[in-house]
Amino acid sequence: MNHLKTIAKSAVSLCFAALAFNAQATLILDQNQADENVHMAAFSQADLAQSFEQTNDNIAGAGILLRSNIGSTGLVSISLWDALPTNGGNELATGNSMGTQGEWIDVFWNPITITPNTTMFLVFESNSNLGIAGSTANPYAFGSVFANSGFGNFPSYDYTFRTYFDDEQVAQVAEPGSLTLLGLGLIGVAVARRKK
Repeated sequence: MNHLKTIAKSAVSLCFAALAFNAQATLILDQNQADENVHMAAFSQADLAQSFEQTNDNIAGAGILLRSNIGSTGLVSISLWDALPTNGGNELATGNSMGTQGEWIDVFWNPITITPNTTMFLVFESNSNLGIAGSTANPYAFGSVFANSGFGNFPSYDYTFRTYFDDEQVAQVAEPGSLTLLGLGLIGVAVARRKK
């Protein structure tokens, strides 16, 4: 009987650990354009954006690399759009954070469900004197830079940027099994108590 009780307690403990693990989603890189051979843009230029295509079905955040030796620190905003603001786009999410020259700045939001491999846009804003790193060698095949008044397109340029997805959907797949394990553990505890 003690053996059954020990097994039941172990099952309950394992199940609670699995449920706690499933409740914590992990943010993972989706798109990652890391080339940074130039100072691509200053925030004073306005209307700065990068188009991209997300591989996964949600977007939970994004980041840009601030160019070294340009400015010092400042508040930077990154927003997610389904089209450019000048083309009737809708802002789907936004976040801001303090950025420092030469460092990545990431912002996060509740995951936005999207259709994978469709063109989306990140819009970058700041009142600071910071700049954004990028590349003129067209390293990212699924998007391009937009800059200056009216979001002018620069097809062979890319900002140094990255996007994140939330693996929450993957974690939820395992949850029914965890609930079954919890149920079996509780039944085992009840049976052990009745026999006692």
